[in-house]
Amino acid sequence: MMERRCMGCMRLLEEEAVYCPDCGYKVGTAPLEAYHMAPGTVLEERYLIGRVLGFGGFGITYLGYDLVLDKKTAIKEYLPGEFATRMPNQTQLTIYSGEKEEQFQAGKEKFIDEARRLAKFQSVPEVVHVFDCFEANDTAYIVMEFLDGETLKTRLERTGKMSVEQALPVIFDVLHALEAVHEEKILHRDIAPDNIFITKDDQIKLLDFGAARFATTTRSRSLTVLFKPGYAPEEQYRSRGDQGTWTDVYSLAAVFYRMITGITPEDALERSVHDTLKRPSKLGVKIGPNTENALMNALNVTVESRTQTAKQFEDELMANVVKRIVVKKEEADVGRWPRWVKVLAAVGAAGILTFAGLMAAGVIRFDAAGWSVNKVPEGKTRVPNLVNEEMETAIARGQEAKLNVQVYDKQYSEEIPENKVLSQTIKRGTVVEENETLGIIISAGIEKTYVPNVIGMESEEAKQLLKDAGLVVNSTQKEYRAAPGTIGWQSLEPDLETDTGTAIEIIISEGIKGGDSSKEEAVEDLTGKDYDTAADEMLARYLYLVNKGAEYSDTVEAGGIIRQEPAAGSRLSQNSNISVIVSLGRELVGVPDVQYKTQEEATAMMESVGLGIEVVQEASDTVAQGNVIRQETPAGERIEKGSQVVIYVSTGAPQRQPERPANNRPAQQPQQPQPQNNPVPQETAPPQTEAPPQTTQAPAQEDSGMNPAFRLLE
Repeated sequence: MMERRCMGCMRLLEEEAVYCPDCGYKVGTAPLEAYHMAPGTVLEERYLIGRVLGFGGFGITYLGYDLVLDKKTAIKEYLPGEFATRMPNQTQLTIYSGEKEEQFQAGKEKFIDEARRLAKFQSVPEVVHVFDCFEANDTAYIVMEFLDGETLKTRLERTGKMSVEQALPVIFDVLHALEAVHEEKILHRDIAPDNIFITKDDQIKLLDFGAARFATTTRSRSLTVLFKPGYAPEEQYRSRGDQGTWTDVYSLAAVFYRMITGITPEDALERSVHDTLKRPSKLGVKIGPNTENALMNALNVTVESRTQTAKQFEDELMANVVKRIVVKKEEADVGRWPRWVKVLAAVGAAGILTFAGLMAAGVIRFDAAGWSVNKVPEGKTRVPNLVNEEMETAIARGQEAKLNVQVYDKQYSEEIPENKVLSQTIKRGTVVEENETLGIIISAGIEKTYVPNVIGMESEEAKQLLKDAGLVVNSTQKEYRAAPGTIGWQSLEPDLETDTGTAIEIIISEGIKGGDSSKEEAVEDLTGKDYDTAADEMLARYLYLVNKGAEYSDTVEAGGIIRQEPAAGSRLSQNSNISVIVSLGRELVGVPDVQYKTQEEATAMMESVGLGIEVVQEASDTVAQGNVIRQETPAGERIEKGSQVVIYVSTGAPQRQPERPANNRPAQQPQQPQPQNNPVPQETAPPQTEAPPQTTQAPAQEDSGMNPAFRLLE
């Protein structure tokens, strides 16, 4: 039985509750509009629909709850009011016929495609994460993380404006997101205060990617959402405008201008006729001349004179010297923006507010084909969703669906646990031929690393070494038995294998009290001694050891001192340092995890750490031909450099000897051969002919030509 939840905030409710004690939502409240889904609707037997968070020309964003993962979400429904509607008390959409149906379908494909392209940005913290995308009710849905906070627009309506110091961190966060998005050849095209979200813990999230992509034709009135007054550059007002990264730069600069002045810039079309935009300093804003020049360069009307990329904008905002770029243009009678365009633009701008759910990020499970209630034709099958399933379970489920499941790769993931399916080559719900090959990629879990030994190292060098190893460093400074400014203690043991992103605590020593710099001490021969033992001995005489590096050695055990400076016999004042080089012992390397990689990839990975491979070929029903089934030396084990690692490479499915029918003639169904002691009756016996030789060679497998680009996230 489903738990009773508040449709306003998704907290659990007592059975008799009428109002939510947290948010005050009344149980049984009707949908805001007749075409909204009723609160309490469940999609895909997984996603609970709550109240509406926003709606407009392209769709509706609902509060949602993932009943499987037990967490609150936001769910965006594609519902362009120009092409479709929903009748009261129904979940299925009613799509208008004719050209509008064509535009609806084309827009839906772009809706899904946009989410698929944005799924690459899971690692970009300023982009909202997308968890799922699927089709149902004749439309499409995107499930994303729920954000608790407010839009920049809401904050500015409350505060009026911000100081430059308050605004710049927001702008830099959005620029970081844009750099990643632009690198994938995606334009946002709708950056404005209502599409920048500030969470309660002051994280910045860029919302509503590519809203214009969902308008399917220039005949659609929905294209008016492109013209967000004051924030859209002039090229967005032209059907053949030269749009690029500079388009988003202009919009973000306009947001920056609004944040620090409290004034929305004039419309770009009006500026192209007569530019009266004032510099923020002329409006009383305290802003440095170089920062102001960077802002005004990004707000230049003409594309040619404008800052071209997000990276360039960021660099100029941080630069010590920025020259103002002013380009005189030829006068042209382009006229002012007609009043009817302004009215439509305002309507579109209001509608686009509801698009604060469409966004992106990383690991994603798409259902672009949807689950149809229609009967699957004979000889065909429907692809199940195997993502996040244990590998063995996924293979079994695929085989139950009469599919040939093949493992193609293993990749690190922070989202999907180790040995579960990370992605699949064919989207779930797709109808394919029986025995079609379905490729899957297995999660390797979080990438591993080894903890370096930083004891005795100078603090900055030690911190960098730990960061390079993928660890998160937390340090404290206190009196300790180590040279001042060096590491006296680390929380994780050296050479320990752990997850990247693990936190490590270190103590930066302030040294110990005592010692007299007027007294001298003789330096002993420390070579061959254990570092910790030698450090204690020298400390008793107020001399400190400083670890100046580590080297591999075949003669000095790990942790022993290879050489020192100054040499034995020298004399040093108390509280002085002795620099030493510490042995790492014989050179050992961590064995890479090459399972499910191609033989070529496995060879390269082994060679990159100084290991060789020995290949053993083995048949496999489930691992793709040419990929590694398993490795004899476990991943992560440390072995001597130059060693050989045995890997087992798949030759494909086992070759099976075809069975010969009793009459030695081809038959559609293989039969057991006739026993020699059971002769065929004379009247039906075929002429005695020599049987064709049986072969043990299985039919050659067709090369699938699988390109690595099959992966869902690519």
